[in-house]
Amino acid sequence: MDGQGSNPQIDTFLLPFLDTTDEAEARVLLAQLIDHAAPVIKKITGRSPDPEDAFQETARLLIRQLWDMKADPGGKVISNYIHYVRVVASHVAKGQLRDEHPQRRSLADALRYVLRSKAPFALWENEFQERLCGLAAWRDQPTTFTRSERLMQLLDCPHLLDDVALSGRDAKSLSHAELLARIFNWVGHPIRFNELIRIVYDLKRIEEFTPIVEADEQEARPLSELLPDAGRRPDEEAEWREFLHRLWAEIEQLPPLQRIAYLLNFTAADGQLELFWIYGVATIRRVGSALQLTEEHFTRVWTDLQLSEGERHLAESLEGYDERFGLLWQHLPLTDATIARMLGTERQKVINLRKAAGDRLSRRMAHRGQEA
Repeated sequence: MDGQGSNPQIDTFLLPFLDTTDEAEARVLLAQLIDHAAPVIKKITGRSPDPEDAFQETARLLIRQLWDMKADPGGKVISNYIHYVRVVASHVAKGQLRDEHPQRRSLADALRYVLRSKAPFALWENEFQERLCGLAAWRDQPTTFTRSERLMQLLDCPHLLDDVALSGRDAKSLSHAELLARIFNWVGHPIRFNELIRIVYDLKRIEEFTPIVEADEQEARPLSELLPDAGRRPDEEAEWREFLHRLWAEIEQLPPLQRIAYLLNFTAADGQLELFWIYGVATIRRVGSALQLTEEHFTRVWTDLQLSEGERHLAESLEGYDERFGLLWQHLPLTDATIARMLGTERQKVINLRKAAGDRLSRRMAHRGQEA
């Protein structure tokens, strides 16, 4: 491990654990790292359907990554430990939010069975522990995952497939295997398993209520207090969805720099920017369009992010805005330092921009609530 301490990319807080050669000491230091992260994990996973399970899953993923870093000094590094903790915990909480509905879980189980048992298909994990699926022939291809234009179109409007690939047949009349074959053949590359579930869910027109929290809009409180907590009630779905629609309309009215600072490090829902996508308020493409990033912004952020070699080559080859933002989406939320370098400014200015955006949104949402 000699020399690892001199690596400027690694968060110095991790160095005692990474540098020790004593296994017993390493375990003690690892426990201290998890204890240090615990308040952040609890804050984020406390909003998930099963907070205890989400906390344990986040801790498990952190422990695995930290041991991997220790075993492979030349591999993936963590340059900001607490930011990394936030991202991992947020992804776990998002996964629970997507999977908490019984019909969606049932569909996920059925698709998982088809992908694992039918010869043309496969379900696997890539080097970043992302679950991908597609044709079995794709599994061993050394390609970096991306969102192609066709996949972006399908995520934005699943029923596009009705016209281009289903030959006039209703998706409900197709078996899961038939439908998956048509999806994969049309898209032409692997798809994240969670995204496949969402596409099929919409194509099959599955209906079910999503339990949502009531939003108190009468006071100019921080938006983090207006977003969902653990006490959700099924009858509040319409009110919550309407609240998110109004909030998004206000976000689109923010000054451009405030919009960038606010959305790229979205802290109002502990980083769950996907809430707008999950509840059908704003597609990934619409979020990207609202940001109005330039080629220079993308060039700077690719330089700053810790991209794998494959991702870096992919980033440099992408030409369409939606494809570039689709790659950036996988790395959100960004740190304020990364956003600052992307904008060519100072970190404190980014913090000030996001605070100004949050204050304006709180005032505007309170004003809307009084008018209602």
